[in-house]
Amino acid sequence: MVSPKIDRLVRYTGVNLASTVVDYTIFLTLTHIFGMPILESVIAYSVAVLVNYTLTKNFVFLGDMSHKSEHRLFMEFVGTGLLGLVITAAVIWFTIHVLALTPLAAKTISMLICFVVLYFVRSRLVFNENAGSSAVA
Repeated sequence: MVSPKIDRLVRYTGVNLASTVVDYTIFLTLTHIFGMPILESVIAYSVAVLVNYTLTKNFVFLGDMSHKSEHRLFMEFVGTGLLGLVITAAVIWFTIHVLALTPLAAKTISMLICFVVLYFVRSRLVFNENAGSSAVA
């Protein structure tokens, strides 16, 4: 039997792979057309956050949030998404302008960093039944 934490991590990874496909498809399409990788990454990331929220809520953290309203859960998820957006933009800027990497390499590095950071933050703060349960919104 697989531990619940491993099972959740595997499901989280699957959900993130799906939203990564959305993110990369939009990013690469817009970059090919317009050639402004930081702006296009922000747009692609924002759409992927919406996809990720829906999939995460429905397939990863099942039943963990009975004390949180849908609005509160979404706003907390979007807040962590904004953290990921800042990380994404900063890493892409750094890897393109300082390390002289390609936009594709920069995007890949930023997504790997965001994956780790956001899993930690979301599993501990957003989708944790004990986080802030005294203030039901």
